[in-house]
Amino acid sequence: MKNYFFAVLAVLFTLGCGGLTLLPQPIPTAIIEPTWTLSLLPSATEPATATQTFISTDTATVSPSSTFTEVPTLTLTPEPQWYLQGPGEVVVPILLYHHVDLSPTDNAYYISPYEFEKQMYLLREWGYTTISVEMLVTAIKQGAMLPPKPIILTFDDGTKSTFTHALPIMQKYSFTGTSYIVYNYIGVNNNYMDLDQIRALAAAGWEIGSHSISHVDLTQHPERERDEIVDSRHKLEALLNVPIQSFAYPFGTYDRSSVDYAHFAGYHAAMGLGLQTLQSDKNLFYLYRMDINRNTDLTAFASLLPWREDMNDLPALTLIP
Repeated sequence: MKNYFFAVLAVLFTLGCGGLTLLPQPIPTAIIEPTWTLSLLPSATEPATATQTFISTDTATVSPSSTFTEVPTLTLTPEPQWYLQGPGEVVVPILLYHHVDLSPTDNAYYISPYEFEKQMYLLREWGYTTISVEMLVTAIKQGAMLPPKPIILTFDDGTKSTFTHALPIMQKYSFTGTSYIVYNYIGVNNNYMDLDQIRALAAAGWEIGSHSISHVDLTQHPERERDEIVDSRHKLEALLNVPIQSFAYPFGTYDRSSVDYAHFAGYHAAMGLGLQTLQSDKNLFYLYRMDINRNTDLTAFASLLPWREDMNDLPALTLIP
């Protein structure tokens, strides 16, 4: 027992004199550090996914389960650049609609929602962008930034189908329009928009204009021009609490006195009729509008547009009428 005790002391003495030598510890080969790479899916509608790969810090070799995913290059289609147009003359087609609905009597003022959507689809495919009447007025008077293919869509009389059919179709294609209201027609016979529907149009970004008090031919009733033109603006603004800045002559008829009252009432512009698309300060109070009705098929519609593509290969919209 004594000998064992001295043997232990000898070993400890040796370690104390010669220094303690630690054996190197083995480096583990299983230390793996994860790294993450972002892999974009080809479809822009799907979320990006993360792919995990593992790199060994020991041998710097890729684990057999590691995979590399090539990140595709995303190509973005730029929006058409707006540019300064005007002052003076500006090419802007203005279209005129009345009823966007099925006609119970083959009335020419009706166009079916199916045909109407085909026209909106064509406008979208050919790169047209709707603008407001106020934007056109600014461009004519002092110049304004407008899209490459500006167009104005107008709807006369305040028909109910403007709200029930035209509005949702146009919203589908990111279009807005201008509705010209006959004051005495508001909420009449369930064929015309009520107050809430007109306000909803304005809230959706539409312009509201005046189409007179009672829709009479102003050239045949000069004694009523002041009431029909001037008073209609005041009454609509008070009723709707929105600015009424343009006027549409009933039936497209006007005379010198009508234009004078439109100026006197404070309108910025007035709408007439005509197949031209060149608008200018010379016809600011009789802007040219092209009537679109039941007899306007898609080819005839396309031929009215100033910026056309292949007329023999019109974009096809598949709808169930």
